This record gives sequence, structure tokens and C-alpha cells, in this order.
Amino acid sequence: MNCPSCNVEMSELAGTDQTLRKCGDCGGLWLDVADLNRMLLHNNLPGLETLGGKLDAEALTGQCPECHVDLVRVDGGDRNHPLHYDTCESCGGMFLESEFRDAVDAAAAEREIIDFFKAFGARKKSALG
Repeated sequence: MNCPSCNVEMSELAGTDQTLRKCGDCGGLWLDVADLNRMLLHNNLPGLETLGGKLDAEALTGQCPECHVDLVRVDGGDRNHPLHYDTCESCGGMFLESEFRDAVDAAAAEREIIDFFKAFGARKKSALG
């Protein structure tokens, strides 16, 4: 499977039941939305559908490496730390861009994915006066 960002062959990260693939060039990760939801729920986080986010219809994100349809970008995080991921509406695959260069195995990748989605779903709370 080739990376949707830079078209380099992605390698599978060994170590868990999830199928995680990492690009050795840009550091991006590819995973299945079902695997992601299992990770989130196992770490006492809500599922992806409740984390929110806003569709960015203008983003050019590349094509799904599995079904070759255009990916869509979802923006989240807070104003001071915007985040995004790309997803395939056909197969449910997800691409998390280059913030994951340090993930050398599936366990490290899972920790970084959980941290990413904690920040993705975070919203700054305004002070009540």
C-alpha cells in the first residue's frame, strides 16, 4: 500500500491486533476506523463520531490507497492547536499525517494516536465571568 501523501510504500507496524501502516518517508499513519474506535474506547475516550470536527471540502488530500477514491479532510482541535486527519468515505481508512515520525512500533503509534485524538476532540473552554 502506498502513502496517500507521498506515494511511498508504507510498512506495517508489528505489535498489536490493529493494522497500522507507516510511511517511512513522511511519517504518516494509515489505519482502519474500526481499529481506531477500539483504541479510543479502550483508552476511555469517546468514539470518533462524537469527537466532532469540521469537513474541509477545499482541502486537497490525495486518494485512498485501498479504493482509490478521493480522501476528505476533517479539521479539529482548538484554535491555538488546529489538527486534521484524512479519511476515506468508502472503506473507512484514515490517514494521520506526519506527526507520527517517532512511532517505531504499534504500541508507540497507538500512544501517539490516542494523544492526537485527545487533542483533536479538545475544545478551549471560555472563562465564565
